Amino acid sequence: MTIRSSPAGLVVRALVAAALTLAGLGAAAPARAGLVDDVLCAVTSLAEPVRLGDALQSGLSMSVLRTHNALSTDELQHLAEDDTTWVDPCARVFVVDEAAPPAQQDAVAVAPAAGVPADVFDLSSRPGSTRTIYLDFDGATYAGTRWRNGEQIVSAPFSVDDDPSTFSDVERAQIYLAWQTVAEDYAPFDVNVTTRQPAASALTRSSASDPTFGMPVVITPTNSVGSGCGCGGMAYVGVMGNAGANDYQPAWIFTSGSGTNGYNVGQVISHEVGHTFGLHHDGTSQTSYYSGAKDWAPIMGSSYNRRASQWSRGDYPDASNTEDDVAIISQVAPALADDHANGAVGATKIAVGTTTAGVIGTRTDVDAFTFTAGGPITLAVAGPAGYSNLDVRLTVLDALGRTVATLDPTADSASDASMSALWSVELPASATYTALVEGVGNGDPAEAGRYSDYGSLGSYTVSLSAGLTATPPPVTSTPPASTTPPTAPTVGSTAPVGTAKDMPGTGGTRATPSIEFVTRTLPAARVGRTYRAEIRFTGAVSEARLDWRLPQGLRWRVVGERIVIRGRATTRTTSKVTAELSGAGGSTRMKFRLVVR
Repeated sequence: MTIRSSPAGLVVRALVAAALTLAGLGAAAPARAGLVDDVLCAVTSLAEPVRLGDALQSGLSMSVLRTHNALSTDELQHLAEDDTTWVDPCARVFVVDEAAPPAQQDAVAVAPAAGVPADVFDLSSRPGSTRTIYLDFDGATYAGTRWRNGEQIVSAPFSVDDDPSTFSDVERAQIYLAWQTVAEDYAPFDVNVTTRQPAASALTRSSASDPTFGMPVVITPTNSVGSGCGCGGMAYVGVMGNAGANDYQPAWIFTSGSGTNGYNVGQVISHEVGHTFGLHHDGTSQTSYYSGAKDWAPIMGSSYNRRASQWSRGDYPDASNTEDDVAIISQVAPALADDHANGAVGATKIAVGTTTAGVIGTRTDVDAFTFTAGGPITLAVAGPAGYSNLDVRLTVLDALGRTVATLDPTADSASDASMSALWSVELPASATYTALVEGVGNGDPAEAGRYSDYGSLGSYTVSLSAGLTATPPPVTSTPPASTTPPTAPTVGSTAPVGTAKDMPGTGGTRATPSIEFVTRTLPAARVGRTYRAEIRFTGAVSEARLDWRLPQGLRWRVVGERIVIRGRATTRTTSKVTAELSGAGGSTRMKFRLVVR
């Protein structure tokens, strides 16, 4: 890695200010943004994309990164700890997300029970919105962007059967399920998730006063951005809604890394789009991606095959990121206006035999419905089966405001039944009632797999019917075919190892049948200075770990085919650290001497 220059932040700010002043003499906002980019590329340019941590260690100015990415020093230091964070030759931060372990890459999901629409390329969740997330499944060509230095990038259409000429019924079902999943994740926000190709102007923001803009997402079988990347997706950070940000489009999903299961593809799309809104990874002290437990996980972690995935603020155990996902997204795509009153006054009237839709848009949102009924009735409230984010609590009040019933099912693991609510009762006589619908959590979020009401948001339907029933009525969707829980390292555990996950063009290593260490020695560390070292290995490795003898202030994690040691050592010492690898090719150990001066 070569850094061509590292001028002081004051000089960079002066040059940027000068560029803006000159551009302001008559140029439009995109031209101004492009000119700023060009100035920063010329003044402080990297020879190639590099990991953020490596760039900072090699002398790239923190002020340059702050100026160009609207990120604070604390945010950049946090991102530097995550080896999936990269910097392009113009000092823009982007993310190269790891591939899912092969066992989690389900081929397909079961088709939705209600059937797939005839045209899965004409789906829109909120067609009246001026903000757009465009899911591009049918192939795309881009040129002149920051991806791959502006070269033309041709991406093949989404495919399950490797026949790009047609979309089979199975493929259409996966596209539909992926769209449903993303639409549900962004249901609380004023943004349209669509598979219909919009006009170019719908994805371009000409100035800060332009209300119409968006982000395209290309879903393609293989990495068309570059070679050598065993990754699941890529996206620039915090570019959604920026004026003149077309250079940083699109976001990418590679199904060779995510699999072709529609539910999981949708999870990865929401994750990558989250990066474009400015969100960072939900991880722990030992992994960049928290995979949750008990069928729950955060969207910005690893939510493959989880029944419940939600936006998070890091209230799960050992969270490495406590940013407010919902607030950050809302800065670009505001929360929807409340669709139903929150009490008996103004409550929406419903009748027997009807179904009414609603959205819980914030954690304080309560939607009220009023009805008059007597005899046997069933009141059911549920989000879309299989992929809803909303865990419902239903409270029924009588005409005097007294609580008649409270329904909030719980279970050890998240499920359709535990996240919905059903009131089936024989009423003594005809009377008027008010039903209150709200989002709730499940247990103490400090316990793995439990969650607060923070991310319990999204769409639902409330149905009132005559007669009694023991179970909620069926809904027109389906869960993913597999519920195999994802795996991720936890504190003090061995870390499962995936495929090589290097940046395109850097020649990532590939697994070989035998297990062996590539790295033989570790560089010395200095007290109080940022340290980063890698122990690289090859072979069919399923677990890699270090023992507890690391110097104080340093920590390790497994990233692809390497053990990464990072941190700031606090005292001078010499340690002998043992690394251990195991897998199908056997097991091996090696001792490394680590000197702190």
